[in-house]
Amino acid sequence: MFQWKWLLFLIVPVVIGVVLSLLYIFVKRQRGHGYFLSKFSAFTRIRLDHLEKRRQTYCPANSKCQCHTKESAAHIEPNLLCTHRSPTLYMSFAGAAMIVGGLRTTEWRGSMREVHRDTDDEFDALFFTDPAQCFYLQDPDYHWQGIAYYRNLIEKYSTHYQRIVLIGASLGGSMVCMCADLANVSIAFNPILDPVLLGLPWRLMGAYCPARQAEVIRNQVHSTMEKINTNKTDRNCALHIHWSKLSKADQRQAHRIIGGGKHNKPRQTECLTSALDFNINDTNMRSRSGVHIWFHNHKQHILAMQLKRNNQLIPLLKRHLAAISIGLYTLSHQLEEKQRQDSVVINIAL
Repeated sequence: MFQWKWLLFLIVPVVIGVVLSLLYIFVKRQRGHGYFLSKFSAFTRIRLDHLEKRRQTYCPANSKCQCHTKESAAHIEPNLLCTHRSPTLYMSFAGAAMIVGGLRTTEWRGSMREVHRDTDDEFDALFFTDPAQCFYLQDPDYHWQGIAYYRNLIEKYSTHYQRIVLIGASLGGSMVCMCADLANVSIAFNPILDPVLLGLPWRLMGAYCPARQAEVIRNQVHSTMEKINTNKTDRNCALHIHWSKLSKADQRQAHRIIGGGKHNKPRQTECLTSALDFNINDTNMRSRSGVHIWFHNHKQHILAMQLKRNNQLIPLLKRHLAAISIGLYTLSHQLEEKQRQDSVVINIAL
C-alpha cells in the first residue's frame, strides 16, 4: 500500500505536467490566430498589442500601393493623396474569433476574388476585426464609440469610391446592419440584432455586450433599416440579411423584425421591404434598394460556411452585387452577349 502511494505521488505530477505542456503548445500554435487571446481580452478587458495590430487590414488592388503603412493598422484614415484606388471598396467585418477559428484578418477575401474572377472589375478591400469581441462597439481608443468611429470611416471612404460593399457574418453581420445606410450593397449572414436574446453558450463562445450597449445596437439597427426602407439615404442602398430558418438562435433574432415568435412580436413594417424563403432567381436578389430578409433551410449559425461548402455562396454574392454591375462582365458573359448580338445582325440581314 505504501508503494502504491509513492507511485501515485510520482504519476500525478507527471500527468499534470504533460497536460499543461500540451495545452501550452496548443495555445502557442493558436496564438497567431488570436483564438484564445481574443477571449482573454474579452473577459478581462485587457487590451493586447498583438490583437490591436490586426484591427484593420487594408488590401488595395494595386500591390505596389504604399499609401497605408502597416503602422496604421489600429487607426486607418483615407489617404487623400492615394492615386491607386479601384472603383469598388469592400469593407469586411469579421465574426466571433472562437466561432470562426481566430481573428480572421482577411475574412471574405477569397470569396471576393471568386466573384471578380475573369472580370475587369478591380477592387480594394478593408478588413476589420474586433479585438475586444464586443460587437465593434469600442473604438481603437477603447471607448464605447465604435459605431460612430466605423460609420465615420465608411462615410469618408464613400466619397472616394464609386461603390461601397459591406459584408459580414454573426457579430460582423451586426455591424453591417448598423452601417448599411452608408453603402451601396450590404450583405449580412446570421446577424445578431439583439445580443440580449443570445443563449449562454454563445455568450461564452461569442462576444461580450453589456445590457446598455445592447440597446444601442437595437436602436442603430432599427434606424438604419428604416432609413433604407423609406429611401431616406443619400444613395440607393440595399441590405440583404440571410438567416438559417431552422436555427433557434436565428429565429429569435429574425422575430425582432418579421414579428411573431414565442412572444408574438409585432412586424416592423417600417424596417422591412421583403422577407422570403431563399430563391436565387428571385428578382429581389438583385434589388438596388430596400431591406430584404432571406431564410435558408439550414440549422446552424454558420450559414456562410455551409453555403460555401455547397458551392452556393459565390452565385449568391454575384446576384446581390449584380445590382451595382459587379461581376456582370465576365468573359463568358461577354461571349454570350456577342453571340446574341451576332444572331440579331444575322436575322436582320435575312
